[in-house]
Amino acid sequence: MGTWDVGPFDNDTAADWCGDLDETAPEGRHGLVRDTLARAAGTTDYLDAGIADQAIAAVALVSAQCPGGVVAQAPAGTDPH
Repeated sequence: MGTWDVGPFDNDTAADWCGDLDETAPEGRHGLVRDTLARAAGTTDYLDAGIADQAIAAVALVSAQCPGGVVAQAPAGTDPH
């Protein structure tokens, strides 16, 4: 389906990344988020749209943990916990 709205999880790539996060053991989730953000931040030329989609989803989850952060609404079928 591609992209269906403007939110951080409203595209296939972000939804797939959330599924991967959901399937990752709890102790490995921080590493997945960190690796995703490092991959996007480490880009020195062109930031691929897929990497950007994943990084935006990761940032949405991180920002939700900050005081006053907006609750992250993960795609249907994923476990937000």
